[in-house]
Formats: sequence, structure tokens, C-alpha cells
Amino acid sequence: MTATATATATATAVDISAPVSTSDALIYYSDYLLDEIDHLSKVEYNKKGRKYRFVNNSFQRIRQEDKHLVICPENLDLKLSLYSAFSILMNIGDILTTYPQFCCTILGLARELEVNHWYEEENSSIIHFKNAKYDPRVVQSEADAFINQHPITQQHINWGINLLICSKLNFLHTDHHIGTKLEGEYMKRYVEEYFGEEALSSLDVLVALKSCVHWGNIKGVLYKLKLPNLDIPPQLQTHFANFPEPNPELCMNVYDRFPSGTSKYALLHKSLDQLGVYFKYAKLITIDPKEFQFEWLYKLCHDIETNPIKYHLRAKTKQLCSDPVNLSELAMKHNTQMNTLFDLVGLIVNIFPDTGAEYLIQNSKIPKLDQKLIERYTSLHQRLFNLAKSIESYETKQWTTEDIIARLQQDDTSGNKSLHSIVMQFK
Repeated sequence: MTATATATATATAVDISAPVSTSDALIYYSDYLLDEIDHLSKVEYNKKGRKYRFVNNSFQRIRQEDKHLVICPENLDLKLSLYSAFSILMNIGDILTTYPQFCCTILGLARELEVNHWYEEENSSIIHFKNAKYDPRVVQSEADAFINQHPITQQHINWGINLLICSKLNFLHTDHHIGTKLEGEYMKRYVEEYFGEEALSSLDVLVALKSCVHWGNIKGVLYKLKLPNLDIPPQLQTHFANFPEPNPELCMNVYDRFPSGTSKYALLHKSLDQLGVYFKYAKLITIDPKEFQFEWLYKLCHDIETNPIKYHLRAKTKQLCSDPVNLSELAMKHNTQMNTLFDLVGLIVNIFPDTGAEYLIQNSKIPKLDQKLIERYTSLHQRLFNLAKSIESYETKQWTTEDIIARLQQDDTSGNKSLHSIVMQFK
């Protein structure tokens, strides 16, 4: 059975004057589709001086292409990742001479990422050799000489993996792998432990880290950190099966902070907990639970704590989960309730001394005790102001906290409830 080839835009030149078999036609057309897909992966455009490239089914902004890692996983003997990483380090100050052990760490990590397929999506911070604008092997002799003088050990690789994990924790919590300075408790701890205190303030170390930590696959590392409900393909799970298990403390750090994009909810939750549970006079502060609604916040924060990736700022663009929350819509939904609670926090921390939350006064999200705030809550402000004065009066007489509460606590027939009792019902 034969068919006349009618398509002229095939990947392989076809003699259309002669008939071809159906199987050959399918092969030609398959090659054509593969070429088209390969071309699509290279699609990019510039807008206002910024470059965008088609990555992971969407256009993403591409930064610092000279810091991208060149790989060729089909031919690992070329060691392109190693030479690519060395080329990048060569252009960062004199880091090769001032921090050789750090450079060995970066080189070892780069090689492991390529060999084990632990790297990020191609065309993002990773470039395949066939799409590269240069051949990393131009620095092969210099790189080999450096490694001969400073051999890469398993310890270097372990260090690099730990720094990579720390960077993905930073991404989870702040949306940045590395900021304008070193960020993250564990990132700073490990950098100092491995390379000395001076490395913490080294601009060269910072620039190198900002490059290399983006090479590692976000989903893969978060998967190894046991982040729940991550949308991770089976093939990526297979690749990361031999990724070293993170230190338990790093896994626990996942839950130490709310994910990027939810800091205002975390701040409000922490503020109300501090004032409602730990402020010694919280039982005397009574409010209308209909005006100041708490339940939505505690339910939301519980969900964020148990399913953090769903609320991450990049959950949708990075395809981190199957059901990402639209944070803009969430903010609009709870805007009035949230602002009211922030107003309450502002009133309390500005009226009462020694709440244990004085640091909140300096936070820009906490309202100042100005005339506008007072006018919005005239009655409540006056009541809290009078309460603070009464407490101060009894404290000057050396009354104990328990005696002051017993003296000032009254049965409220208005339906108001104490801040302490409201917060405690959600604990």
C-alpha cells in the first residue's frame, strides 16, 4: 500500500515525485513534528529589554543567561556541566583562588545534577549543549588543572547538596533562592560552617550561589523534603530516588514559616496568638466576635500549615500542585475581615504596655494609633484606654496580675467575649 507525499515541510527532504510507503510517510511526519517541538522549546521574545522563553508550557522571564548551566546528559563523558560551572566561576572575581573549596563544592554539585538528572527544566536556568551559545570545553585545560590541584571529594558534593536544599527552602518561604544577601537560617549556618565566617559577607560567594542553586530542580528537592501534595511527575520521582535524604532539621524547616505569598496571614495569626494567649491581661480585653471575626483566619492558617504548596506565590506558574490558590482572589475575599483584625492588633499594642508584642509597632502592616483608627473604633478605643489606666493604677499599688484580673473582670452582658477565650477556642 502506497501514499503520495503531499507535505513539503518535513524534517527530512522527501522526493515528492515518487510514492512512499505509509510507514515511511509516518516516519517523515514524525520527524517533522519532533523538529517543530524542538523549535518550540527555543521560542523566545524580548519586551522592554527583558527576555522571555517558552519553558514548561508557558513563557518565563530569562535572567543572566551567562550563568546558565550547559549540559549534555546523552553524553556524560563530555563533562559539560563541570566545564560550564568552571567557566561561570572563572568570571566571578578571584573566587577560584580565594575560595577553592567553595568552588569544588559548586563543581561537584554541577556534575551530580547532570549525571543524576536533578537539574531544572531545560531552557530555564539549564541549557542543553545543542542550544548553547558557546562550548564550555574551551576552559577544559584550566578546569582540569584546577581540579588536579583541588580534587573534588564526596564531602564537597554533600556540602553542595545541602546548600541546594537550603536554597529551595528559601524559595518555599520567600520566593527567592538567594536574596541580595545570604538568607535563611540554615543557608547561613552551612556557608559559615563549610567555608568560614568571611564567606557570609563575600560578594563573590553570593554571586556564585545565586547562579548555581537555580540549577537544581525545585519540585525534586521539595519532594525529598517531604512537602505534601506536590505535583511531581513519576519520571522526576525516579530521578530523585537516589537523591540523598535531607537532614531531619531541614525537613522540619518546611513548616517553620508560611509559604511565599502568605506572610500577612502569618503575621496576623502570630500577632493574635501572642496577644490572646501570652499577654497577661488578655482575659480583660473584651470584643464583639461578630465585628472581629477570627474563625476564617484560623481555618485558613491551618490549611496553609498542612498544605503549604497550594498557597505558594508560584504554585501555578511553576505547576507545583494541581489545585493552586489564587492569592489575589483570596486577599479580596478576606480583605475587610483581615483589615479589621489588623486594626484590633494596632489598638492593643499601642494602648497596652508590656504585651510581649511591642515589635509589632514597627511593622508597616500594623496600623498606627492615629486619629483615623481612633475614629473607626471610638467606643472600643475609649474602653481599652480606660482599662489600661486601671491596670496601671493597680500595678502601682503592687497588686498581682491575678488580683488585678479578678478585680477588673466583669460579667459582660453585651455578648462580647475576651480576646483570650476567642483565641483559645481555636488552639
